[in-house]
Amino acid sequence: MKKILAALIALALLLCSAAFAEETVITPVKTGVYTVINKTGEPVTEVKITDNVTGDTNVFPTEEGAVLGTDEVVAFYIDIPENEDGEHRLTLSYKTQSGREETFGTLSIEEAEIDLLAADAMTGATPIAFTMPKKEKTGEYTFYNRTGEVVIFLNLTDNEDGFQLRTAFADGFAPNESYTVSYVVPEDRDPTLTLQFVTESGKIGTFSTLKIEEAPISLLDVDDVSGATPISFTAP
Repeated sequence: MKKILAALIALALLLCSAAFAEETVITPVKTGVYTVINKTGEPVTEVKITDNVTGDTNVFPTEEGAVLGTDEVVAFYIDIPENEDGEHRLTLSYKTQSGREETFGTLSIEEAEIDLLAADAMTGATPIAFTMPKKEKTGEYTFYNRTGEVVIFLNLTDNEDGFQLRTAFADGFAPNESYTVSYVVPEDRDPTLTLQFVTESGKIGTFSTLKIEEAPISLLDVDDVSGATPISFTAP
């Protein structure tokens, strides 16, 4: 009798383990990522993405009374099983504060930026536009302080648009230390930068033709350099 009971308990444990294992199986998924931007010219009161197969919906807003303002952005993440077809799987719809309602019924599982369009900006019956994220390039500069004194200020100025990336060192940029700065621009721009640094004694170094690139830059003692170049593109 004890052997039978033990066997039954073992069988029950085995079945429970099997059930638990079945419940914890993770199904691979593929994900659609949608960055939705309100370009309608008025507040949007609802944005909804519906799965055309299951009927499941993802809705903005989740709080009553909230709206998507002009040029504001909301992101959606939609998962479907990896082995299922994602082509034209979703319907995107939206409503504006004035009562306008629009639908786009053939959204695929993909990563996309989507503009919700104003009525007079629509091409035919399509109430949305797919926009490509802007590609960027980065200049990364590792500065080495070889001036022989503390640097208190470092500035990069974009020579095309005048934008300035300023760094005032609260504790000082000490001699022989390094400091890295990144400057990001759209891929279709190729500006030069003006680098300027100021030391604790008031010396000012300027270099006006820095390219968007990855480079080591040694800041030199202004009084010791030959010519007018207070930097060298080298690391110690």
